[in-house]
Amino acid sequence: MKRVLLTLSLALMMLTACEANDPTVDSPVVLNSFPEINEPHSPEQAEQSGDVVVLLEGMRNKDKWKTFVKNVKNKQQDQVRVTMYTIEGGPIIYELIYDGSAIQSTYDDSRDLYGSKQGITTNTCEGIGTMKSEQGRVFYVLTGCEKEGSTFSMPK
Repeated sequence: MKRVLLTLSLALMMLTACEANDPTVDSPVVLNSFPEINEPHSPEQAEQSGDVVVLLEGMRNKDKWKTFVKNVKNKQQDQVRVTMYTIEGGPIIYELIYDGSAIQSTYDDSRDLYGSKQGITTNTCEGIGTMKSEQGRVFYVLTGCEKEGSTFSMPK
């Protein structure tokens, strides 16, 4: 009986080891956590920590945003943190994590003096699209979101 159990255990371990090393099996990519936010979260600090920074006068780290949009289009896992600054200079932070099929969006306006103070809110969306404003400006928006009224929009 011991010999049978030992043989079965050995066979099971070998099968498991072969499966774990099989390069044809899609294994999920573990995404890194976002860098810690240092206070006050200035545009310079946000840029240095790798955030896409959106200011009234333009965007910094725009290449990271373009890569994220491309990866979502190609169904490749990726993540990006976008920090947008209000007219008064308050940061509004979005963390977007794409797992290959959906985008987990986190919205945090707790550092904005005039923010809603609702705390951090999350939403799950299907993808990224574009929308044209009445003034003719084009924005990126999250599409197919579970919760209506997704607040994410970013100038194209």
